[in-house]
Amino acid sequence: MGRRAAWGWRLLRDVGLPLLLTRLALLLVTLTAQHWPQSVRALILPDSVGFHSQAPRVGNLELSGWYEWDAAWYLRIAANGPQMGYSHYVTSDVHHFSAFAFFPLYPLTVRAAATLTPGALDPIPAAPNGGAPRPSLLVVALVVSNVIFALALAALYLLALARAGPAARRAVWLLCLFPTSVFFSAPYSEGMFLLWLVLFFLMLQRQRWWLAGLCGALAAATRSLGVALVLPYLAAYAQQVIFAPHPLPLSPRGQGERDVASPSLASGDAVSPSPASGRGGLDRRPQRGPHGVGSGQLAMGWGMRAVRALLPAALIPCGMLAYMAYLGLAWHDPLLWRKAEDAWSRSFQLPWVGIVEGIRWSLWHWSHFHELSQPNWRGLTDALYALVFLALTALAWRDFDWSERAYAVVFWIYVLCTPNVKTLPDYNDTLISMGRFLLVLVPLWLWLGRSRWRTLPVALPSALFFLVYAGRWVLGGWIG
Repeated sequence: MGRRAAWGWRLLRDVGLPLLLTRLALLLVTLTAQHWPQSVRALILPDSVGFHSQAPRVGNLELSGWYEWDAAWYLRIAANGPQMGYSHYVTSDVHHFSAFAFFPLYPLTVRAAATLTPGALDPIPAAPNGGAPRPSLLVVALVVSNVIFALALAALYLLALARAGPAARRAVWLLCLFPTSVFFSAPYSEGMFLLWLVLFFLMLQRQRWWLAGLCGALAAATRSLGVALVLPYLAAYAQQVIFAPHPLPLSPRGQGERDVASPSLASGDAVSPSPASGRGGLDRRPQRGPHGVGSGQLAMGWGMRAVRALLPAALIPCGMLAYMAYLGLAWHDPLLWRKAEDAWSRSFQLPWVGIVEGIRWSLWHWSHFHELSQPNWRGLTDALYALVFLALTALAWRDFDWSERAYAVVFWIYVLCTPNVKTLPDYNDTLISMGRFLLVLVPLWLWLGRSRWRTLPVALPSALFFLVYAGRWVLGGWIG
């Protein structure tokens, strides 16, 4: 009982405290931002008329401050039936199939929770801007997002604890303070994707292969990036099974699972990494069994378990395939989600195009007009986000295990090879939403948290810009 109490206290201190303080800061900004002096609001939200959220008002001003940008898409999908809400928009000239770019698991979760709230799922009246959901639905979505974020932080803490010991709390603080972590409390799918992603890595570390595959499938039903988790899965399998100097236990039975899993939650001891075999490797050289079973038979048994450990990788694409099956059955085109992403002006390019073009056109506008409008300074900011975090990823590369390296590669390919270049030169934010995408670069957050000297240079400016981004968000400005 004492150990459980100690563990509960550590969880409250290391996860609950940063979560509570940063979310209270968001609440304070939400309640006061509309009353800030005009000079402060102009500093935080320049050019508010030129680039401001067009989402309609929902409830009072404070609540409506959280119904901005993509939150409107998620809640329209959650509120409108039949067929998960997408049918309301496919025939609209305003929306151009755009709703299909938003994968269904998050809005379906909000819809399921809203069934417990009378009136929350009343139909949204048709309107040129998509119409406004019921205020009670927005409240439900905010509660769902914050609960999911709390669960994701607890999972992140467990993962960081196994890899960095007492330094785990720093990874939690870093993620809570990062400026775009505002989205974890908004009606966006970021928190849900983070939850499945962290659980995916945690299950890989504990060699719970089927649970890892299931978490990957849920991630793939939340965001299109989730399907790429097949590669980190295969990398972990190769490191822990194929290229390990001695076969690792592949079944959660007996003593092997206790040895390879993450350490006791009460003790918080970290697993000592083994460069060759990965974290927590064991010496399981074939030995003669108690009834004279030879090493060949033991090796054959290990081989069968190795094959079974590979099978769950096939689960991961099932999340996206289920969504595509729905699109094919309901709309006769399983690739509508991809066409919707094209409607958002994203296209496949070489990985450096978005960075180079974003910086070039933003600086061109500044040199010719001696000012940076919102799209231009945002284009410059997102390009700098990419450069800084690419450099940090390169520095962390040697400390990543194989699955972390594989995820870092697919993450950067995903965000850099699909820039928004179709709107150049009129709209110069080629790496739009880069700051938001970085929230799920989990291996890098873990690496930053392992050292106090890496944590401080990121945490200090983040704390300041977290408040700036929060104010900009509730005032209707774009932050990612």
